Amino acid sequence: MEKEKQNAGIIYGEQNFSFPNHMNYGKFLLERLSKEKAKVALINGASGEKLTFGEMTQQIVNIASAIKQLGIGKGDVVAICSENRTEYLTTTIAVLCTGATVTFINSAYSKSEFIHTTKISKPNYIFLSPSAYKEFYVTLKQLNIVQKFFLFGISDDKDVTSFKDLVTKYTHFNDFESKDFNGTDSTSIILYSSGTTGLPKGVKLTHRNLLVTGFQKSFCQKDLVVLTLAPWCNTVGIILTLLNISKNRTVLYLNKFQEDVYLQCIEKYKAGILLMVPPLLVILTKSKLIDKYDVSSVQIMYCGGAPLDSSVMTSIKKRFTGLKHVLQGYGMTETTGALTEEREDSNKLGSVGKVVEGNIVKVVDVETRKTLGPNQNGEICVKGPVLFEDYIGKDINEDLDEDGFYKTGDIAYYDNEGYFYIVDRIKELIKYKAGQVAPSELEAILLQHDAVQDVGVAGAPDPLVGELPTAFVVKKPNSKVTEKELIDFVAARVSSWKQLRGGVRFVNEIPKTGSGKILRRILRDSLTKPPASKL
Repeated sequence: MEKEKQNAGIIYGEQNFSFPNHMNYGKFLLERLSKEKAKVALINGASGEKLTFGEMTQQIVNIASAIKQLGIGKGDVVAICSENRTEYLTTTIAVLCTGATVTFINSAYSKSEFIHTTKISKPNYIFLSPSAYKEFYVTLKQLNIVQKFFLFGISDDKDVTSFKDLVTKYTHFNDFESKDFNGTDSTSIILYSSGTTGLPKGVKLTHRNLLVTGFQKSFCQKDLVVLTLAPWCNTVGIILTLLNISKNRTVLYLNKFQEDVYLQCIEKYKAGILLMVPPLLVILTKSKLIDKYDVSSVQIMYCGGAPLDSSVMTSIKKRFTGLKHVLQGYGMTETTGALTEEREDSNKLGSVGKVVEGNIVKVVDVETRKTLGPNQNGEICVKGPVLFEDYIGKDINEDLDEDGFYKTGDIAYYDNEGYFYIVDRIKELIKYKAGQVAPSELEAILLQHDAVQDVGVAGAPDPLVGELPTAFVVKKPNSKVTEKELIDFVAARVSSWKQLRGGVRFVNEIPKTGSGKILRRILRDSLTKPPASKL
């Protein structure tokens, strides 16, 4: 492997990869999973259901054999709409083995979001959980896109095949062979961009993209139980879960956050790694239940989705006595997950780490597009073997610069040692007079206040100054904090142009994506009647 290097302002992660001739990520996973047949692969934290790597391998082969006999293969798109469950992962890998493309539709979507996403990928086949079937089956029939329906459960509908019947009726697993792409590449997964600034776009990832992630080093070299809450319909959830099971780690999963259940799972299964988003970490820093449970098994918290303030990292170590590292990663759907990542040997508080294997990165001036050196804020641009194939129905060239680098829209800088620090999104920067305000900076400050449970910051349009920094705050229960108190709290800690001149609005919750990113467009849309300027 070629060591990370920097050349003329461009930083290279390791680039030398030897891909298997079959070029099938599903087959690659089967080979990895079969190495530890007796070890537990998956644990449903809510039900206690367990699946060993051997059982998981057999289920994948059974499902792949069944759907292959139904004629499903390369050229088909198979959707999964379900909460996290063992069948979700085994079906995903089985579809990849057949050469078909798999896509994930969030079961928590509203009807309009569901329709929009389904029309993007146009799946021929779909697997539904019972709750997703109840919510969306009629809508799917009306769309007239899906040819055949499968249910993770028992079906009373003659037009819907139950998962059990599918596997038992069609399985002849001794005859199954994974699709061999003979050294060529093919679309493996369709994911959807987060949609923080607009409706999601369909992102096509290839088997080559995913195989690169399979050869990336792990942020942790220890064999620890991993606890995750992330839905497997989003990039963080599915990529990190597949990465961890490919390393033969036990993955403990939950579908939703219930503080007592979450802490019970840590204690019962001795979770050593927590995969997290910043809001969850902030909740745990203020938890009143932690002292009731033994959470000393937790050694690593791996956090992504938004920048994490260093003060929060310091606070969480006081609550988890065995915690050795709070690591951050930065990435996106278009780079098949992590673009930069901290690892156990990282020593830069507040950094999101160095460029990971398979990425080539530069930071450019937003206006001139000139490549910048260390310690200069600019837009991150990336290319390399992890870069996605293209968007569905959108020309990828619109998002590439003249050298083929993908323009991420994120503002960051890197230091002299190659560690990256995220500032904010270009479209999310608040422009007050001649200054620019990063919402994440103000959010990090407000979260330090004892009365603040959660917060989001956006700019209220103002005809005189451009935009006014405005905070949306969820108060902790029984808190009597006032708007003035929070405005003054921020004012004492920031420059004049960063103050909350748009005021504070108290709300019940902050709108977020499944991966924990704040939906600022929703916050901005609510600011249709901004308060008068406070110059």
